[in-house]
Amino acid sequence: MATLSTVLAAAALIGWARLFWLGVRTRRAMLRLDGRAPSASLPRVTVVVPCRNEARQVEAAVVSLLLQDLPGVRVVAVDDRSTDATGAILDRLAASDARLEVVHVAALPAGWLGKNHACAAGARRAASEWLLFTDGDVVFAPDALRRALGLAVARGLGHLALFPRFVAPGFAERAFVTAFAAILAPAVRVWELPFPGTRAYFGVGAFNLVRRADYEAAGGHARIALEVVDDVKLGLLLRRSGVPQGVAESDGLLSVRWQHGFIPSVLGLVKNAFAAVEYRSAAAFAFAAAGAFAATAPLALAVLAAAPAARALAALAFAVSVLHHGISARRLARGSGAEGLLLPGCLLLLSAVVVGSALAARWRGGVVWRGTAYRLEDVRAGCLRDSDLPASGAAGWPARGERAGRAPRGATGSP
Repeated sequence: MATLSTVLAAAALIGWARLFWLGVRTRRAMLRLDGRAPSASLPRVTVVVPCRNEARQVEAAVVSLLLQDLPGVRVVAVDDRSTDATGAILDRLAASDARLEVVHVAALPAGWLGKNHACAAGARRAASEWLLFTDGDVVFAPDALRRALGLAVARGLGHLALFPRFVAPGFAERAFVTAFAAILAPAVRVWELPFPGTRAYFGVGAFNLVRRADYEAAGGHARIALEVVDDVKLGLLLRRSGVPQGVAESDGLLSVRWQHGFIPSVLGLVKNAFAAVEYRSAAAFAFAAAGAFAATAPLALAVLAAAPAARALAALAFAVSVLHHGISARRLARGSGAEGLLLPGCLLLLSAVVVGSALAARWRGGVVWRGTAYRLEDVRAGCLRDSDLPASGAAGWPARGERAGRAPRGATGSP
């Protein structure tokens, strides 16, 4: 028994140490926003904002886009069958600013998720060289878009995703949303994004900046019409289409309240967690099992193991896990770092959410997304899988020998 507990403690330490190191690699490989790009030299951008029942925050979000210091910005807000005051708020804003166009969607065509259809409808209204897809609850600092576009142009990217800063006033809410990011972000393998042929890809619903020609050549949202995790799968589609891709931290220039409160944050994941594992029950239960072990083994063995070596290894594993989560909470949500102490509970809850999402989808025979029900067989058939696409092409990419995250010679992006 003592040998088994030592082996389990060592396994937990190895797992958390690896995740911590991957987190370090992720942070080191993140691009930095360009603060020097002159706005007059940058191309035009159309911002597409799909909105459904966003009356609480849509005005602040859209106004922040209209206040961008980048000339020529145009905003297309798509009111996707809202039942609250979203449409009226958007119409009022558009009446006072000609740069805002509002598209009202009264009915959803068959074969589409509402948000994806709204994104496609907004993109069709654009004539600019670049498109930005964002959400109706994301607030932008005035220089956010200029600095991001400057980075994308300087690096020769066709797609740039930005991590927003989470607004999470409650300690438990902040711990949960940042635990989700801390566990999953290292899996993206950001350090591989500068090189074609690697399997890395990424997308962020709060900020997907795309060259319009690349978006249209890849097939746009029509290729992911039934994808619940549309933001990430748009990144997959673009990456596998050979589009140079990058990810950067927003450094607080983007902020979003993911959900309003701890319980809504948990329930908000239930609706799309099964989609994140591509509707594979085995993957959902495997994630839950691994999460449950990673959450409980370090603390349980540190307290209960008979062997001193097992207790020491488990205590070190717990310390590493707390540090990993605490760093994420500080960087992503201006937390104190003490949020890491709640990681065991948050990770157990995440495991339960994934299983619950899978069971709920199977019991209902489908998923409910933005108030509309979809059959499980339809969304599963419409799921874009990495295995369905070829490896990323090399056209327009940096040379394989270039270090990840380093700007090409002569680029104006910050190192």
